[in-house]
Amino acid sequence: MNNIESITSYFHNPSNNFREPVATKRVIFLGMLFVSFLIVANLTAFKIVEFHLPNGFAIDFPAALVFFPLTYFFDDVLTEVYGFKMSRLIIWGGLICSALMTLCTWIAVQLPASPLWDANTYHGNQAYAFVFEGSFRIFLASIIAYFFGEFINSTILAKLKVLTEGNYFSLRVMASTAVGVAIDNVIFCNIAFWDVLPKEIIWQIIFTQYLIKLAYEFLMLPVTYALVNYLKKADRMDYYDIDTKFTPFSLKLTN
Repeated sequence: MNNIESITSYFHNPSNNFREPVATKRVIFLGMLFVSFLIVANLTAFKIVEFHLPNGFAIDFPAALVFFPLTYFFDDVLTEVYGFKMSRLIIWGGLICSALMTLCTWIAVQLPASPLWDANTYHGNQAYAFVFEGSFRIFLASIIAYFFGEFINSTILAKLKVLTEGNYFSLRVMASTAVGVAIDNVIFCNIAFWDVLPKEIIWQIIFTQYLIKLAYEFLMLPVTYALVNYLKKADRMDYYDIDTKFTPFSLKLTN
């Protein structure tokens, strides 16, 4: 019996109590955390942080690097336990929420500022506009990079789960993240910082972010593993995307 046949037999055995993915309270909570960290990453990505290392070296990266890798963490957990279709729904939810956040901040910038407030905040209106107008460009970069990176990460993880019969979880997570993060970084940094930073600095940021995100994912593996095991038992769910149509352009939880 080959991999697909053995998984199909296991999955469709009623005694295993596995079923189509459903939006349990744990899924909703994970989705809220996913969206929260995505929005925080968009709001903090415009600031470039510099850390000085020994021997005169320094590394530069967006402040969002502290928060954004957690979206891959939650995406991995959702895909592993509930499948690609549930992850796809959460990814689209994050996209819509980010769009609303960007629209609302743009409206806030356009509204006339109180002269009293502007004077008492040392011309805060100009600084406020500078930060949030910058976030619009960040959003455009994020929406494109996010679309490709998150969906590719989820697709690879789901397909590898079927091919490996659910084994080698750590390797599957690192492999899917390595590809998704690489694509995400190249797209995001080139759009977000084009004509803002020198090209060599942009590629330095891309390389730095890539290494840090992979290290982040590696260090989070024990947490990822523990959370995945807990959710599989708590929600009696361990979904295999055997017959899934891997298109990002759908919100269906069933084929």
